[in-house]
Amino acid sequence: MVKQTRRSAERQPIADAGETLGERLRRLRRDKGLSIADLAKTSGVPASTVSKIENGLLNPSLVHAINLASALDANLGFLVDRSRTRHARHAVVRSSQRGRRDFTEMGMVLEDLNIGFAPGVLESRVGRIEAGAHSGLEYMTHPGEELAHVLSGSVTYDLDGEEYLLGEGDTLHFKCDVPHRWANPNDREAVLLWVFSDGLSF
Repeated sequence: MVKQTRRSAERQPIADAGETLGERLRRLRRDKGLSIADLAKTSGVPASTVSKIENGLLNPSLVHAINLASALDANLGFLVDRSRTRHARHAVVRSSQRGRRDFTEMGMVLEDLNIGFAPGVLESRVGRIEAGAHSGLEYMTHPGEELAHVLSGSVTYDLDGEEYLLGEGDTLHFKCDVPHRWANPNDREAVLLWVFSDGLSF
């Protein structure tokens, strides 16, 4: 039985709709007391790239985004999430309320399923991956574990040289310190549910 209440809707936090990705990155950097040069050194992302991202002149690649988040000890939800209630004990996220981030250069859209809930152990995203899109030529690594469940279409995952084809309904669960990357080699969109542990995710 679904419990409905008007008060739950009234208590939803109001997002700062005017804050851009670059502004959120700048705020996180300054909160850590880091200069652009400091962040560039820690993350391995060139200072010129960090500056362009902060000024809205460039969208980060997924690998750069992971490296920046790791250097800032932040969750990659900063890419899509504009508001979190720090002490919320539960949250209902309607499909129309999901935070959304377009990675145009990668052919991917991420939707945040954690809006309104305090950052914690688990993070989840719905990823819509265009035909032919991929995570990049570089392998990714980050803390924690990752679970990828294919809702529709199919994708391939490369785990340190071992390739797995995942079709609709298939699930892959792995440790994220294993170098990994993914691709949609097909002629139709793939939709994935991603769940991450340790608070670091894209």
